[in-house]
Amino acid sequence: MKKTNSNLPILLLFFTGIFLFFIFCIFTTEFNCADRIWNFQNIYKMHQGALIYTNNNVIITPLFFFLGNLLFHLFGANLFVYDAYGIIIYMAKFTLLFAIFKKLKQKNFLSTLYTSIWLILDSSYLSNSANYNQLALVFSLIGIFCYLSSYPKKSYHLIQGFLLFLIFFTKQTTGIYYAFGILLFELICPESRQNFFQSQLLKLASFLPCTLFTCIILYWQGNFTDFINLCFGSILEFGTSNQIFSWSDIKYIFLLSFIIGFSTFVIKSENVSNSIKIHTKFLLCLSLGMTFNMYPLLNGYHINMAMFFYYITFIYIIDQLLISEIFTAKQHTTISLIISFGILLALFIRVGFAYFTNYIHLQHFDKNHPFYNTAIASENKEKINTITNYIKTKNATGTQVIVLSYEAASYMIPLNLNNNELDLATCGNLGYHGIQNTIQKISNMKHTEFLIFTEEDDCFYQESKEIRNYILTHLKKTDELLNYSIYINE
Repeated sequence: MKKTNSNLPILLLFFTGIFLFFIFCIFTTEFNCADRIWNFQNIYKMHQGALIYTNNNVIITPLFFFLGNLLFHLFGANLFVYDAYGIIIYMAKFTLLFAIFKKLKQKNFLSTLYTSIWLILDSSYLSNSANYNQLALVFSLIGIFCYLSSYPKKSYHLIQGFLLFLIFFTKQTTGIYYAFGILLFELICPESRQNFFQSQLLKLASFLPCTLFTCIILYWQGNFTDFINLCFGSILEFGTSNQIFSWSDIKYIFLLSFIIGFSTFVIKSENVSNSIKIHTKFLLCLSLGMTFNMYPLLNGYHINMAMFFYYITFIYIIDQLLISEIFTAKQHTTISLIISFGILLALFIRVGFAYFTNYIHLQHFDKNHPFYNTAIASENKEKINTITNYIKTKNATGTQVIVLSYEAASYMIPLNLNNNELDLATCGNLGYHGIQNTIQKISNMKHTEFLIFTEEDDCFYQESKEIRNYILTHLKKTDELLNYSIYINE
């Protein structure tokens, strides 16, 4: 008689709890014009017929947006479907994280513990909903799982080449960092050095045809030139214009340095088994590559992306060399279950408190609105209505209105208007020589009104000061609307 897995009901309960937590967190996120709305706007424009690069200023490779557009065609183009896309990505991420811990020979309930600990660290960023960064991490986790399952077979290199294509075309820089980590491992690992060039050819055998096919599609759509300009021509300007560093984040640099040193010590130690050393080498090399995700935006979100791989590396070493040796199977099962479900309960209490103190007092967009089901403060909803009504009135008289602020998506999405790069004219989002080209474009837009924040302190830090100064010095101020000043290019 076939033996049933007695752990399965508990594992199903654990992942059901994570799933419900994602639903609760993401679907109750209050409306805020940031990454969630900007990425939604890009996919929404595509669904309305805009080309991803030619009629849009997307600076990221297209896979995340293509998949989102497919979901919009299948289930409807609104923020509710977009948030469901985010839940799918996060569920895939945490399921793969658990599967990797299991593949690293960690016990079922220790794996749930390690997964739930990372859930604490990720919970602050769930409000971003669907995001190309998280989708790139999902494909990277599949790469780790592939290594644990098939390295060093030939099929491993073919699969890694295809995964490199998926990562690169989800976010180009993350694809480069992932490739760096994989190549570094194969250069320093004696088992890989003998067939190093043959292995890379196998990766290219799957990477290049997929890349060529995607480029042909972009060319056929009329997107290819703008794809190159925005995804690669913007990199230098983005890196030099948007650097963030706070001395309060230096502690993370020390933490990463400690894990690197600790991992190196384990690799060099004579008392550690060869399999642990090889796995540690792979995880460390990949972590080193992914460290560059912190640049140039050294903020909490991008530090979290880099820390993710160091966390897997550190947990693997600690589990193999310490936890499994100290605790008996019964002890770590009991402790892991108590802590894992305790973490889930604490997280539910935290979001529940936010729900009853804030969310239930918010308004919601109705089913026919692109922002369907999203909670919003009454004053913010009133602001959207005021500005969209103003734009509609002006458009009826033949005057185009451009909102040059990070909030532009809040108004353009409900109006089904697309002003291309002017809907998010931030540094590094405008292609090669983007700021100068945008100023030239504005100078040629006669009889057009431009709304900019009256107070510079209201501006998002990535907004171009050069564009703002051009508006202030070369255009005529005609009026004010809420916290915006209205300028016209006569």
